[in-house]
Amino acid sequence: MQYFMNVLDPAHLLFWVTPNDMRQTPRVRIILDRGAAIEIEASVEFANIKEWGWHATGLCGFDVTEAICPGLGAASHVEIYDCETNFLLYRRIPAPQKDVRLLGLDYTIGQENPLRDALFGQFQISYFGVQSIPHELLRCVIDLHYTESLFVYGGVLYQRYEEVLRQRNYLRTILIADPYIELARRILWLRRAAEAAQDEAQRWRTEHIREPCQFAADLDLGNVSALRKAFARIDVPTFQWLANPLTRHLGSSLPDEVLRPEHWQAAIQNLSRFDVVGHRGFWDAYAATMLDVLGLDIAPPPERPVPEEVTALANALAGLSAVSDLVEMDFDLSDKVYSAVEKQWAVGPAA
Repeated sequence: MQYFMNVLDPAHLLFWVTPNDMRQTPRVRIILDRGAAIEIEASVEFANIKEWGWHATGLCGFDVTEAICPGLGAASHVEIYDCETNFLLYRRIPAPQKDVRLLGLDYTIGQENPLRDALFGQFQISYFGVQSIPHELLRCVIDLHYTESLFVYGGVLYQRYEEVLRQRNYLRTILIADPYIELARRILWLRRAAEAAQDEAQRWRTEHIREPCQFAADLDLGNVSALRKAFARIDVPTFQWLANPLTRHLGSSLPDEVLRPEHWQAAIQNLSRFDVVGHRGFWDAYAATMLDVLGLDIAPPPERPVPEEVTALANALAGLSAVSDLVEMDFDLSDKVYSAVEKQWAVGPAA
């Protein structure tokens, strides 16, 4: 799926959508001021879309005016969704809005960042959890033309989108986590996923990570000797899924690349291009810096504490030499960021 939105004026939207099945004629759902939805089918042909091979007939365009959608121009809140996928294509909200494009790269499995939630209402449109958005569609999102008030947040493979992010002048930020804490969170997440997969109706959700789920489910978390043996015999798919997610998101272009030293070099070079780099060991400093850069006079949200089971597992993993390859690259990056932030802020809580 791909799309392009052109806002000629508040009462005139011209755009196209290419569905996953290029033989289908797309439909969209329009909601004005949170009222009843209006569904319309594409009625405008774009010959170039057909020529590019993105749609079978080119009948994939929409010319939305007051005649089709009465009240469009005066509505203060407008949302347009693709009917097939329920994907948000367009959003208009009343002020206030930040006139900035913000990328929050979050490589962590839980993406638990209270600052993200606090910033949601400051932007005309926000997309969270973008790691689940297909590549071509995510590129359309990052390259949106109809607004400069855009918040994109989640597990972006930075190198894959670096050019368009630079062209569209994104403010880029990342919050670094302790590698052992993140590894523990990922293992516990896999264990929950493996438990959910016991339900046949849910099993399809984890088929692509079947080996990592099985590995995590078989771990005896309370037995250090058993953990040492398990990680010494870790299978390749599980290693790939668990290892160095920070380096992977900053330094690779494909999710299944085998990480090499050159990926770490690319990661640290790309990290240097970010506007705000924080570390979870200095949450207050990061939150204050972000709010200052965005010019927001709001109270910074408090940090969410790390659950005890995560901390306990992280401490156990940190004592296992067999785990070191899973965090080596990320540990070097995290340590450099921690030292830099500590030096800048003089003192701070332990990581």
